[in-house]
Amino acid sequence: MRKFFTLILAVLFVSVITAQDERPEGVIMMTGEEVPVIDGKLDENGAWDSANVYLIDKALYGEQYTFGEPEETNWRAMWNADGMYIFVTTVDDEWYPSYVTGGNSWEYDKPEIYFDVNYILEDAGGPASSGSGHHQVAPAAEQDKIDGTPVTQDNGVVYAFYVEDPNWSVEYFVPWSVLTNADGGLFDQTGTMGFDVTMIDRDTGDEGRRRAVWANIGGQNESWSNMDDVGYVTLDGSEPPIYVDEINISVDGAITENDQTIQIMAEVLPEDATDKVVKWTIKNADGSRARASISADGVVTPVINEEVVIQAISTDGFVYSNEVNLSISGQVPTRFQLSYIKNGDFTDFDEETLAPGAPWTGGSTVVDGVLNITNTNGQGSNPWDWTVGQNIYVPAEIKDEAFELQLKMWIAASDTFDIDIEHIGDDYTRFGSTTHPASADGNSQWRFILTTEPTWHTIDITDFSRMDEREQKFNFFAGHTNETVYIDSVTLVSVADLALLPSSTEDINVAEESFKVYPNPADTRLYVEFTTSNNKVAIYNSVGIKMDEAVVFGTRHMFDVSSYPKGMYFVKTDESVEKFIK
Repeated sequence: MRKFFTLILAVLFVSVITAQDERPEGVIMMTGEEVPVIDGKLDENGAWDSANVYLIDKALYGEQYTFGEPEETNWRAMWNADGMYIFVTTVDDEWYPSYVTGGNSWEYDKPEIYFDVNYILEDAGGPASSGSGHHQVAPAAEQDKIDGTPVTQDNGVVYAFYVEDPNWSVEYFVPWSVLTNADGGLFDQTGTMGFDVTMIDRDTGDEGRRRAVWANIGGQNESWSNMDDVGYVTLDGSEPPIYVDEINISVDGAITENDQTIQIMAEVLPEDATDKVVKWTIKNADGSRARASISADGVVTPVINEEVVIQAISTDGFVYSNEVNLSISGQVPTRFQLSYIKNGDFTDFDEETLAPGAPWTGGSTVVDGVLNITNTNGQGSNPWDWTVGQNIYVPAEIKDEAFELQLKMWIAASDTFDIDIEHIGDDYTRFGSTTHPASADGNSQWRFILTTEPTWHTIDITDFSRMDEREQKFNFFAGHTNETVYIDSVTLVSVADLALLPSSTEDINVAEESFKVYPNPADTRLYVEFTTSNNKVAIYNSVGIKMDEAVVFGTRHMFDVSSYPKGMYFVKTDESVEKFIK
C-alpha cells in the first residue's frame, strides 16, 4: 500500500512540476573517491569537477544586488552516504559582513541555504517553524576565520568562508542527520528535495540588504517564511530505501519513585531497514491527567501520576507499533516540572557563551542563574525588534482551563518591557485571555514598567480558548529598551496542576527563607537561590574550613562540588545557614 501511495505522490508531484515551468530543477551528483575538503576553495584534486553548476541570478522582491556578471555567482553540490557538500561563490564589489558593524547577521553579506525534505512539498511554511521539515543553514562569517578555516557546529554542519576581498566563497558539509522531515525521519534520497540558495548583498551606506536567489523570487514570501516557491533537486545514483514493515515496543515494569525514568524498547523490522528511527507519541489513558515526556531514544520522564499510553511510529508515518500502557506513581512535582515554559530556571546554559540552553532562542546570557537580555541593536520602533523566547506546547484538551504565568523581573534603569504568548504565523494571534492590568486589550500580551527592584509578577490567564493548530510561542520583547533586563524563575502552569505542588519550598511563590540550596544531597553541582539580589555566600565543611565563596549579584549561583569529599557541609550568608550532604 505504501509503495502504491508513494507512486501516486510521485505522479501528482510530476504534474505539479509540469505546471510550473519556471521552477528551476537541479541534479546533485555523487562524490567520487575524492571528497571535497571544507576550506572555501575549489579543490585541486578534482573533487568538484563532476558537480553541476547553477546560477544565482534572480532578484528576490526585485532587490537590486551588486554582484558581478550573472554567471559569476553560482552554487554547486555533491552528495554521499554521509551528507551533502555545497559550494557557493560570488564576484562582489564589496565584502561587507555583519562583524563590521555588529548588526544582525541576516542583513549582511553571506549565503543562506534552504532545504525542504518532506514527502509532500509545497506544504507552506519555512525554517521559521521548528520541526517543519524545512531547514536553513546560514552561519555568518567570523572575522578571524575568513581564510578557509573550517568551523564545525554542534549539529555536525561544517562550513568555511574564503574571502579575497571583495570576492568570497563559502563551502559547506551538511550531514543527513540534520535534514529531518516534519515526522522526524531522514530525507528519502530517492525522492525530490525543495532547495534554494539566497545570497545576501549589502554595501557600505546601504539602508538594508539586497538578495539574489536561485529560485524563489518572493511571490509568496521569502524562503525563511515560505518555501513553496523554491527549486527542486534530486540525487543522482541514489538507491531505493528498504522500508520498515513492523514495529514492536515493550516496557519492563512501572514508574514508582519520584523522578524515576524508564526505557521503552523498540524492535524495528526488517533489521536492515534504511531508516530505523521511530517517532514516539505519549498521551493520557482515558480519564487520566497523567503527564510525562519521552525522549527521541524512548526514555520516559514522569511529571504527574496516573497512566500514560505510548506508541512508536515509523518516520514515514506508515507503520504504527502496538500501544503500551505505563503506570506512574510516587511523583512529587516541582513548579518547574509542571511548567509549559521549559528551562525557566535557566539551569541549562552554555558554560562558554553563557547562552541559555534549549528551547530558548534569541540574544541573551545567563549569569548567576539569571537571564540577562541586552538589546545591542539600538532602540527599535517595535518591542519585538529584540526578542528572546521559546516555542511552547499547551495541549488542546486543556485550552479552556485557567493558567498562571509567574516570573521575577527587574532592569538596570527603569524602562518598558513587553511579554506575550502568541501563535507563530502571519497575524501572530495573542490567543490567551487575561484580566491582568498590564494587558491593554485583555489578550495575552503585557507591558511592564520595570524598576531596579527584583519583583515577582503573577499573571492570570483565564483561558487559551483562541488557540488553534499553529505553533505557540512565549516571548520577551526588549526592542523598546537598551537597558539590561533581568529575568528569573519563569513558569507557566495550569491552575489545576498547581494543586499538585507540595506546601514546601518547592513552591517558589510562598518560600519565606532568605535562601535555599538544592539538590540535597548534591553530587556535582549545588545551586544556591536567594529571595533578593547582591549576596555574599560561602561553603564550609563540618570542621569549619572554607571550601568556596562567591558574591552573587543575581538571585542564583552554582557551586561546583564535584571534588568535595563525602560528608556534611554548611552554606552561610550574613543572615542564615543551610546545610547539605555530599
